[in-house]
Amino acid sequence: MNTNLKNRKRVAAYLLLAVFALSPFFNANAQSDDEFGVWTTLEASKKINKKFKAAFEAEFRTLDGVGSVERYSLGARIDYKITKWLKANAGYIFIYNRKPSEKNIKDVIDADAGLYDYNVDDAYWTCRNRFHITVAGEYKIGRVEIGLRERLQYTRTNSATTDETKYRWGLVPPEYEVYEQTVTKEKDFKDSKENTTLRSRLTAKWDIPKCKINPFASVELYTRLDKWKGNDKLRYRIGASYKIDKDNSISLFYLYQDTNDDDEPKGHAIGIEYSIDL
Repeated sequence: MNTNLKNRKRVAAYLLLAVFALSPFFNANAQSDDEFGVWTTLEASKKINKKFKAAFEAEFRTLDGVGSVERYSLGARIDYKITKWLKANAGYIFIYNRKPSEKNIKDVIDADAGLYDYNVDDAYWTCRNRFHITVAGEYKIGRVEIGLRERLQYTRTNSATTDETKYRWGLVPPEYEVYEQTVTKEKDFKDSKENTTLRSRLTAKWDIPKCKINPFASVELYTRLDKWKGNDKLRYRIGASYKIDKDNSISLFYLYQDTNDDDEPKGHAIGIEYSIDL
């Protein structure tokens, strides 16, 4: 077995070990308001000519540490090199997403006694179609490379049907002094949804002399354009990438998202990304 192959397997093993070593921490904190998950991504790209490159991506995400699946996705894009420091791309992503069970309080009957009417929607799967165009620029200052990416994305979430359980409290006749809960089940239809979002990401990468490990950090701002309400959410990411050889690289990162939305839940995740140039 050659040395390069040994090094690849060693680095991949270390990163995978780090993910699973941290998984119990995520599971232990799953009862908080923040969610915890693991994100894994595989990307393959092929250079077409000096200006164009095609790329394909597959992603898998979990919730509750590694307790449940959140989503699968497949995507493709075309990259275009405008100048040495400026690039653009356009692409499409198909997302198969699991919405977890949700409890919605409808009416408070007796707060002191803990009596309230509520609905529980079962977990269900939805399909999303996402189109995006991106412009990204990079500028190096000493050993630090600063990058700014602006991505405009349009997402359509298909309609879906799930089971809904309704819990209602009412007074029991003829005394009308005792509350009794009734439970009914029915189908609940979820309408399709559309959103247009601008994603602005600022990234800093550090080039360490004589080292194949490059740390990075980023902050990304999401702004809904179809339903304007200012800043929609912020996502923070910190990690490091390792250049295995000229065609293969791997990254390990931690991220935090500060707000729940239709796309992802609020919370933390750790992730692994593997990239290969064909």
